Amino acid sequence: MSKDAVLTRRLDRPKSLTDLAVERIRANIVEGTLGLGEQISEAVLALELGISKTPVREALLRLRADGLVDIHPQRGTYVFRVSADDVVQICRFREILEAAALAEALAADRKGLIAALEQNLRAMKEAHRAADARALPELDAEFHGIIMQRSSNAYLRDAYRLIEHKIHALRWRLPENTEQIEHCQANHAIIVKQIREGKLGQAQTILKRHIRDTQDAYLQASGVGTTDAA
Repeated sequence: MSKDAVLTRRLDRPKSLTDLAVERIRANIVEGTLGLGEQISEAVLALELGISKTPVREALLRLRADGLVDIHPQRGTYVFRVSADDVVQICRFREILEAAALAEALAADRKGLIAALEQNLRAMKEAHRAADARALPELDAEFHGIIMQRSSNAYLRDAYRLIEHKIHALRWRLPENTEQIEHCQANHAIIVKQIREGKLGQAQTILKRHIRDTQDAYLQASGVGTTDAA
């Protein structure tokens, strides 16, 4: 058998039970089926998923690495929770990373970046028109993900993975608010316009402001109120 054939066979191998458990549990956390701070039972999850507790336990360990699960020996396993200070720090971290990634992505492939972001804008507009509440947070995450993934700096991308799942979980918990959705779309469109016109500094400033605007919404969504932190 050729080397290419072996590689193809490996790539076609079905996902393991642990991989499937990670995907399902992550979705339950991100989409709010499991609440922030809620205790997680391995036995209950194993029963619901129709698998043994071993892949569930392995999945929870991987989700801990994603920041979605807290495991306390002798006390139990819980969905992550955040304080007001956590939310502020996460948003500040996003500002730094996404602004830097935008510069990297623009330098690496300006046309490709613009095309991908414009496609996202069209998809988000269509989802809003169709009142697709499931697609909207996914497309919002995709917009910011495009900027990060098109960065040529692998260290920036790795750093972003430390918070991306938590951000996605908070994003899913935002109330369905037409005005807020329209505000988000408008900000995204302005960012793309600045990129198209070659105004990197202005695009970065608007991107940072857009992230900062979401801070109080995330604080409300996570149940920790608002803050006046700078």
